[in-house]
Formats: sequence, C-alpha cells, structure tokens
Amino acid sequence: MNLKSILFFTSILFTGFFSQNTQAQNTVGGHFGFVQPLITIQDGETSNGFDPHTIGFPMGITVRKSEKFAFDLEFVPFISSKKNADGDAISAVNELIIHPGLLWGIGNKLTFGNRLAYETQSGRYGITPLLNKGFLIGKTNVFAEFVLPLRVGNDQEISATAAIHFGFGF
Repeated sequence: MNLKSILFFTSILFTGFFSQNTQAQNTVGGHFGFVQPLITIQDGETSNGFDPHTIGFPMGITVRKSEKFAFDLEFVPFISSKKNADGDAISAVNELIIHPGLLWGIGNKLTFGNRLAYETQSGRYGITPLLNKGFLIGKTNVFAEFVLPLRVGNDQEISATAAIHFGFGF
C-alpha cells in the first residue's frame, strides 16, 4: 500500500470518528424462524416442498431506520430429505441463500418487503417479495410471512415458489 492510499483511508477513518450525526440512532434487531416451501412452478411443471421434504431456517439482522423502514440481511440454509444410492432416507443442507432486503411498514403490524436472493449452491438469483404480519405473544414478537421467491439463472427457466415463513423477532 502506498502513502497516498494510507493517507486516504486514514482521513476517511478519522472523518467517521469525528463527524456529528444529527439524526436519531438506528435500532438493530433480528429474527429467527423456519420457512416451508409449499409449491414451485418451473418450466410448466409443479412440485411441492414435501416430496422430498425441504425446509429453511432463516436468520436475520435488521437495521431499522425509522418506524416504517428497515434494511434486513437474512441467511437461509435449506435442508432437504432424499434417498441415497442404497435407498436409505438421508437429509443434508442443499442450499444457502444470502437474502438482503428492504422492508416497509404499511400499518396495522403489516410489512411489505422485497429481498434480493443469491443461492450459493444452485447459482440462481432473483427476488423475494413478501408480506409479513407481526403479533405479540406475551412480550415476544412473532410473525407469519407469505413469500413468493422468483428465481432465474444457471441456464434454467424462471421459477416461482409460494412459501410460508414463521418466526420470532428480538
């Protein structure tokens, strides 16, 4: 690294330390749950998430900019059951989705969102529109969410999946 680069990065670092922020602080939270694909349509064919059974476990970090707007980064490992060469049932992680998105509160504990999706195993990518309804059970924030993943890429036809996501926020 040359001297100009060091000076540039040092000045950026010190500017960040000494600049004043007049806005309210962001709030940080998170969530954990499970997502169950119900039906997928691709290339004129329909399949369901139960044969073989596939389930995902979304976990995310949310940075809330205001009461109505947030950025959310979610990671979703998917586990599927299948039969091995001997015919025995096995289960394995078959996908990891990196899922950043923007969320907008639309009132009455309803949230609309849209995520970008990057599937690390299949090489596919796309968007995931969602509609989320939050609830309080005691002091615990829980939610139910309908998601509609749309995927393209890796020399495959576009796919659309309907899924339901349940979880709790903290």
